[in-house]
Amino acid sequence: MAHEKWSQVKEIFDAVLQRKPEERAEFLVEACNGDNSVRLEVESLLSSFGRAEGFMQRPAVDGEQPTIKQETFTAGSDLGHYEIIRLLGVGGMGEVYLAKDQKLGREVAIKILNRKFENHESGLHRFIQEAKAASALNHPNILVIHDIGETDGAHYIVSEYVEGNTLRGHLEEKGLPLAEVLDVSIQIASALVAAHSARIVHRDIKPENIMLRPDGLAKVLDFGLAKLVEDKNRSLVGFDGETAKMNQTEKGIILGTVSYMSPEQAKGEKIDGRTDIFSLGVLMYEMIAGRTPFTSDSMSETFANLLNREPPPMSSFASGVPEELQRIVSKMLRKDRDDRYQTMKGLLGDLKELREWLTTESKLDRISSADRQKDTEDLTRTTGDVPTHTTESEDAAGSWHRRRFLLPVVAVLVLGILAFGWYWRQPAPAPFPQIKSLAVLPLKSLDSGESYLGLGIADAVIRRISQTGELTVRPTSAVRRYLTEDTDALTAAQQLTADAVLEGSVQRAEDRLRVSVNLLRTSDGASLWADSFDMRAADVFTIQDTVAQHVATRLRLQLDASQKESLTKRYTSNPEAYEYYLKGRATLEQQTTSIGDVHPTETAVGYFKKAVEQDPKYALAYASLAESYMWIANFNDPDNPAWVKLMQQALAQAESLDPQLAETHRVRFEYFFSKYGDWNLTQAALEARQALNLNPSVGHLELGTIYDHLGLDEASGLREYHRALEIDPTNTFAQARLVEAYRLYGKFEDAHRLNHRYFGHSDPQVLVGMGQFDEAESLLQESVKKRPGDVVNRSFLALVLALKGKHEDAEAAIPAILHEARNNRAYHHVTYNIASIYARNGKTGESVKWLRETASKGFPNYSSFARDPYLDRIRHAPEFIEFMAEMKEQHEKYRLEFQ
Repeated sequence: MAHEKWSQVKEIFDAVLQRKPEERAEFLVEACNGDNSVRLEVESLLSSFGRAEGFMQRPAVDGEQPTIKQETFTAGSDLGHYEIIRLLGVGGMGEVYLAKDQKLGREVAIKILNRKFENHESGLHRFIQEAKAASALNHPNILVIHDIGETDGAHYIVSEYVEGNTLRGHLEEKGLPLAEVLDVSIQIASALVAAHSARIVHRDIKPENIMLRPDGLAKVLDFGLAKLVEDKNRSLVGFDGETAKMNQTEKGIILGTVSYMSPEQAKGEKIDGRTDIFSLGVLMYEMIAGRTPFTSDSMSETFANLLNREPPPMSSFASGVPEELQRIVSKMLRKDRDDRYQTMKGLLGDLKELREWLTTESKLDRISSADRQKDTEDLTRTTGDVPTHTTESEDAAGSWHRRRFLLPVVAVLVLGILAFGWYWRQPAPAPFPQIKSLAVLPLKSLDSGESYLGLGIADAVIRRISQTGELTVRPTSAVRRYLTEDTDALTAAQQLTADAVLEGSVQRAEDRLRVSVNLLRTSDGASLWADSFDMRAADVFTIQDTVAQHVATRLRLQLDASQKESLTKRYTSNPEAYEYYLKGRATLEQQTTSIGDVHPTETAVGYFKKAVEQDPKYALAYASLAESYMWIANFNDPDNPAWVKLMQQALAQAESLDPQLAETHRVRFEYFFSKYGDWNLTQAALEARQALNLNPSVGHLELGTIYDHLGLDEASGLREYHRALEIDPTNTFAQARLVEAYRLYGKFEDAHRLNHRYFGHSDPQVLVGMGQFDEAESLLQESVKKRPGDVVNRSFLALVLALKGKHEDAEAAIPAILHEARNNRAYHHVTYNIASIYARNGKTGESVKWLRETASKGFPNYSSFARDPYLDRIRHAPEFIEFMAEMKEQHEKYRLEFQ
């Protein structure tokens, strides 16, 4: 449309909006004065704007416009087990408070739904959906959700407390330099890649919904408008049909903020991931230009610009904008979504390439500047004069618009020279196939008594690489045995099914260390990188940083800013503290990664205490100390609650020192998945997810356990166990859990095959499912004889007796079993077997009594109860029917909360 016509359209559009609704049609006819093209354009704008206005201006709750009362909760008041500290802010949906989790001793943020929304279905569903959408995602740039609940009529979401300021605050205070704009944009795009992979569109990207921590980490907030994109596989991300139905917006209702919404949002059309690309483009434009691209004096004109006008180039408002950045943002802001970037992942790739190019340019500038300075000094020494063109005129020539012609030539020359020298000095990079898994072996000590030094370097590299999430890295527990085994590196890599292996040696000479490393490709034994380091013993942590960075480079890992930060993150700089920590982990992992009798953990506690004595700021050692205390409370001394109090103290100390530890969430999982945490399986699942969010190698086993006990999603449970075993194929506890999962899901042949594969013998509980009662009884009797404290096998032996018709013998064994099992972590499995015994004997009342006990103590598995053949004799009894009706209702509640 011609400029004159467009100016006329905007003028009439604004004028129409100033009229009362009943006067608008007549005024429009008069104002257009017979020009049908202008009238149709204005009517189109009015149609779209009417839908947007209907959402933006109508009360959020039908009837009276809600008024948010500030500080509904005052400092010191309690909300469940959270103590309110202070009000952080007030928004459209309610209030946000800083609070303290009194159970776990950590600061959290609590968003409380405005009371006006509580009886309004769409408002409450949007509030709940915010928590579910965010908790379904595991990403360092997405706000971590801890809890969701209702106390005394107040609905709330508990999330991590992020210190810092919103992006809006940063832009208003001082703006951001170009490098930070790119870094923040890449972090946001990375978070949205994760969301879009889960078929979730944020739909409300704006500066108010981005938090920036002092260390530069960006967090995307407020998935309150998130919509699960229509997809036949939506269950893969944990949203069932009912949840998706709940999130469908009424046709024509516009959600979002007008300055940042996409044209399709403005028109009330169906949206997809490209909507977030547009909104992020608006945000990037604002960060650079200092204003949004379609802004105007009135909301109506802003809206009209959004639908019909192209934004002015960013260079109109800011100098030195790279042409490539202008191209990227312009493509993001195309009004036709088919002309934009089609995926957030594609956009992320271009942003990363631009950042790398600008980094290279900066390096070239520094080289050029140094050369100019040297030339100036040389000329001064020979002539005594300073060339005038090396000052202001030279700086002007270095502007972006002048440099863009010279940089490609300079870059090719300089990089060509560097590449030529590099070629002869370095081995060739790894060809395809891509390396997806890595084993880092303990470095062999060439001195006596230095074994933990080599293990420490390996452990640090493992932790750094695994936390990037870009590579599957075998954990320290899987490679520790190679510290003493005389196994060559390639054989070890094959045993660990790793695509690459890092081996090496370490030698101490007085206060010096010599460390040699070699990165090998398993398939052909080719060396991808080898190097030696000779430095002071006190610099061992620098060696760890350097090795981790080189491995990431050689394996071509594409890392963002937060992932690169994890490569050099140090948990302690005290060698003695680190050695005590490693010894403690070695002791603790002997029991947490193996099956069989539980071993005392006091030795591990002692090591971790010594570690924090050496370094009182060693957060990771405090987290491991808390894990040891929780293990003792659950397994070694369950009658003594003092261990839990010690756990909470150590955990609080760990989190106060480092709130980004996956290990703290793993300990909380153990707490909530126990009698001490009232078997809060929903919260336990959230803790496992948060652990995964911080370290992709931690939490899979825990999540699989929750799926098993809730009986919600067979495929998801098995997937988590398989992923845990991909990370650590040697973890016998994970192997046993996978066998147990197949048994629980009624896949006895698969369970039988896996048990033989992992352990070389039959599992008696699996044999019972296969109907082989005699063989199962024989194996159970042998097991109970060797381990009389195994109350689970004793209860299962009693069940076998009942299945064989020996009802009196089965029931006679129950009292002693229950007495010894009362504080056992597997108590719910014992009571389930007892309920099955009574069901086989036709005693409905006793069976239902113990089924209720099973459900309340950590195994509310409606699916198992519904298909278990051992319960068939009582299925038509009124007590059992009533119990199953209650369980089905609870099952639906868990399904909505957990998924």
